[in-house]
Amino acid sequence: MTVPGTVRTPVRVPRSIHAGLFALTASIGMIFALVARLQDEHGFATSALGVIAAAAFFAAVVAQLALAPLADRGHARALMVGALLAGAGAATWLAVATEAWQFVGGRALSGLAYGAYAPAARAVVAAADPARAGRRLGTLAGVETAGFITGPGLAGLLVDRIGVDAPFVGAAVVAVALVWPLLRLPPGGGADHPVPGAAVVAAPRGARALLARREVVAATCLAAAFQLPAGLYEAIWARFMDDLGASTLFIGVSLTFYGIPFALTAPVAGRLSDRYGPYRVLPVALAVVVPLTVVYGWLTVPLTLMALASVEAVANGAAIPAAQAAMARATGPGEAATGQGLAAAAGQVAAGLAALVAAPVYERVGPEATFAVVAAGVTLLAAVGFALARRPRGAVEPAVT
Repeated sequence: MTVPGTVRTPVRVPRSIHAGLFALTASIGMIFALVARLQDEHGFATSALGVIAAAAFFAAVVAQLALAPLADRGHARALMVGALLAGAGAATWLAVATEAWQFVGGRALSGLAYGAYAPAARAVVAAADPARAGRRLGTLAGVETAGFITGPGLAGLLVDRIGVDAPFVGAAVVAVALVWPLLRLPPGGGADHPVPGAAVVAAPRGARALLARREVVAATCLAAAFQLPAGLYEAIWARFMDDLGASTLFIGVSLTFYGIPFALTAPVAGRLSDRYGPYRVLPVALAVVVPLTVVYGWLTVPLTLMALASVEAVANGAAIPAAQAAMARATGPGEAATGQGLAAAAGQVAAGLAALVAAPVYERVGPEATFAVVAAGVTLLAAVGFALARRPRGAVEPAVT
């Protein structure tokens, strides 16, 4: 945390940081549109799809826990530059891959790149203006989601006009091109300019030290809760929609109709977290996400499913930045990247486990039970987070510095 008397003056966040995150997430999102075609062309087993999907989630966890703390030690720029280069390498690997294990490796490298870049970017954004961290994190979350939903569309367009390798080659070129603007930033990423008269910031703490705080564990649980469904959707959304008779084009459109409301909601909802506090926004979002997740399993009309998913996207667009803002409030400037890495890692673990489990459960039991189990998991994790976030009677919330 910040030593008493620390002065924090808002600074401008370089747009190149947002551009880098957009490029990485668009590159990751491309494979959603191409995985079926890649499977048809290279002939790997359907069972490999779950492993390919989970590889990125779990690799991101490694980066978020092992590499994200480097940003708290003044290496945010190096971390983001290295992540973009790794993302370019991952895209190149996927462009030349022909076997399932090669696609797993490429996805794992892309997960490492994302896991290194995102917490560093969030830490820089949150530290730039702590009083408006929710708004700034919401904007960054909107950019991140915009990348995920733009990637599949770009991939489809390039595949039709050039070939199946073209999207990955293009992603690699863009990632390398964005390295130069980031190299021009200060070592800390652009939000670490010294402030005249500011007090010294406490030394960075490791993840284990942060987990000794109730508020950090609370924010971590809530981040995991709202990311849990992501793994479910990545593993079985296309399969479920296809079983209901939806076309491949409609499935792609449903992803866009989820992403657009999320991207539009996140910045606005981030302001609500700044004004009223994240722990007032999160219960409202939970009250929307959980019932809708249960209802999905009972739906039989793809159009209805897509419409309700758009409503859920609004709730998640409020919840994700709120959980990040809760972590920003629980950590100081010298701990921000480590805290954001913890929250992101928890979310990736939750999503990765859901991705591995969802497909076999869906195949053996059906959609009703699959979605209900995930909804129960979201509820349980959120309940733990809310319980830990409760302050002892008489305690006062620390001021944001």
